[in-house]
This record gives sequence, C-alpha cells and structure tokens, in this order.
Amino acid sequence: MGPIIGSSSYSDVVYQKEDGVAWLTLNRPETYNAKRGITMDEMADTLMDAAGDPGIRVVVISGAGPNGFCTGNDQSYDPELEKSDYRGEAEVRYSQVVQQMPQPVIAAVDGYAIGSGNILAYTCDFTIATTRSRFGQTGPRVGSPANGHGVAMLAARVGQKRAREIWMLCRQYTAQQAYDMGLVNTVVAPDQLWAEVDRWIADIKNVSPVILQMQKMSFNRHDHFQEPEVAPIQQYMPDYQTTEEAKERRMAFIERRPIDPSKNVPYVKIPIG
Repeated sequence: MGPIIGSSSYSDVVYQKEDGVAWLTLNRPETYNAKRGITMDEMADTLMDAAGDPGIRVVVISGAGPNGFCTGNDQSYDPELEKSDYRGEAEVRYSQVVQQMPQPVIAAVDGYAIGSGNILAYTCDFTIATTRSRFGQTGPRVGSPANGHGVAMLAARVGQKRAREIWMLCRQYTAQQAYDMGLVNTVVAPDQLWAEVDRWIADIKNVSPVILQMQKMSFNRHDHFQEPEVAPIQQYMPDYQTTEEAKERRMAFIERRPIDPSKNVPYVKIPIG
C-alpha cells in the first residue's frame, strides 16, 4: 500500500491510520527529511498516539521523496536558537516510544539513512531497504554528539568492531553492505518497497499481538542492559553544542568546506583505571 501523503495537519510529518497500520512519513523532502525540533515533537506525538491505540497492529516509518529516509538533524538549524520552538528532549522521547510501544515498528528506507536517521532505522524492530539506500553516521565529522544509548545499541546490532567503524569513521554503506552486517532485514528494488512492506505487515497481523509485545520487551531488556553504565558518559560533555568546535563543524558541513582544526575541543579528562 504505502503511506498516504497529505492526510494530517502536521507541518513536518504525515500521519495516517488505516486497517490496523499507522503510517508515519517524515515530510521534509527538500532536506532529505532532516529533522528539526518540531519534527521530533511531531514524531513523538504521532507515535504516542499509535502506541495508545489498541487497533494498531504495526507502525511503518518512512521518508517523503525518493532519496531520503532521514538524514539526521538539520544542521542549518541552530539548536540553541530553536529551543523555544519545541518542548525539548523530543529526540529522546520519540526513540523511547519506538522502543517501548507495544506494536512492532518497520523502517521503510528508500534513500539516505544518515546520522540520527540511521539510528532511527536500526532502533525500529524491522528495517526494509531499497537498493539505492545508504546508511552511516556523521556525528564526529559535523560536531553532533551522540546519545550514549544510541551508540551502544548499534554494537548489539552489528558487534563492537563494526559499530566502532560505523560511528567513529563516518563512512557510508550500501543497502547490501548494511544487510550483510545485520543493519537491515531485507533489500528490495525501489519499485518493490511497498509490496515488501505489505508482506511484512501481513505476517505481523497473522501472529499474536501480545506475544509480540512480550518478545519486544525481552529484546529491549537486552538492549538496555548496559544503560546505567552508558548514561553517565553524557555528563562529560553536557555543553558540547555551545562550543566553538560544534559551531565550526556545523558551518563547515553547511558550507561544504574543510574544518578549522584549531577549533577542536581538547580531550576530556576522564579517570583511567
């Protein structure tokens, strides 16, 4: 079937519920569906609505346009200036809802899944990608600090060595490479994406919703097993976004130029041993 475009009153997402399926489409194709604060608020609101609807059996998240699932946070928006436009902590909220809602969530990826867009894709229970999709992280390159749990979660998906490569080197990977390392469930031609999504929806509807909920909770317990150890890491760089390095890397990305390494923040002093 695929998402129904133009069926909601939100500015940055399109939301539709039909026949037991909640369709959430990121609707900023001019930015390859990069997220700003309002986007994250609307994602959280719609996902919460789906989570609380007993008639919804599965949620499908996709991106508008043919080349972008989600390219992470919109670097043209100053996070400090935009704080007044949204409730705050929305990024944490929507990712938490994806993990904790009772229904399985499918990421239907057609194009770029980069940065927090990649995190969104691998946070979902299932990821279906087209052959033209690309996956990767950008945080260390563009001055965007990562949520500690999002980093650790990838290691549970693909193993420590691959996770460190993906996060630390900021490379991009084809859909086939992502499949080979366990980032996605299946890869299809672009014109077969929605038919494949429909097949997965049918399989989900054919099994017990409450057993799926219990199994999802069990998997999440494994994902969050090390969360108490990961959370304190964020205390070491709480104000990174306001540093000269963060501003320089964001502007270098926008202006498509090399960074000025003199703006780099020195290593944080952390006890060893």
